[in-house]
Amino acid sequence: MKWSRFLKFLFFAGTARRSGLMILFLCCLPLVLSGCPAMQSLPWETKEELQIALSDIELQEIKALETIFLLKLRVVNPNGTPMEIRSLKCDLKVNGEPFASGLSDERQGVPPFGTISVPVVVYTSKFAIVGSVIEILQKDVQQYGGRPEEPLNYELTGQLHLGEEGKDIFPYQVAGKIVLNR
Repeated sequence: MKWSRFLKFLFFAGTARRSGLMILFLCCLPLVLSGCPAMQSLPWETKEELQIALSDIELQEIKALETIFLLKLRVVNPNGTPMEIRSLKCDLKVNGEPFASGLSDERQGVPPFGTISVPVVVYTSKFAIVGSVIEILQKDVQQYGGRPEEPLNYELTGQLHLGEEGKDIFPYQVAGKIVLNR
């Protein structure tokens, strides 16, 4: 039944029938609207996506077969409601090659219209570092005669697990350049 027919039926029915149907209609309206996918994202309930950025990289430890770095990710909440980060997963590529990966299980709350720094420990094998350094040096020598000019391109991908139990998953992808001071 089309809405216009339904509304005509509702308003042109007898008084007793009309009041009963109106009560039924008003009681069912919230159920209909909450189940309608188009109505689940009402304008006043829209949420912007969290913004993720790589803010720092620190060398933590060099072991026989792996190197440990501490990445600091800046998480910005552009919404008026707080968000809780349950855990964070990230993979770092340098110049298009897989470089390091890691997890953080540190729970943190992001305040409304606020920002936090989330530390993530990532691990890389010695072989990945040695290969990357050799590649960088070869490019520098070939292109610039040994003078380092080209920054490193990085890509950081992963997932934020949000909420008390981490069931809401927010995938992210960030790319940028790292300038080495050699």
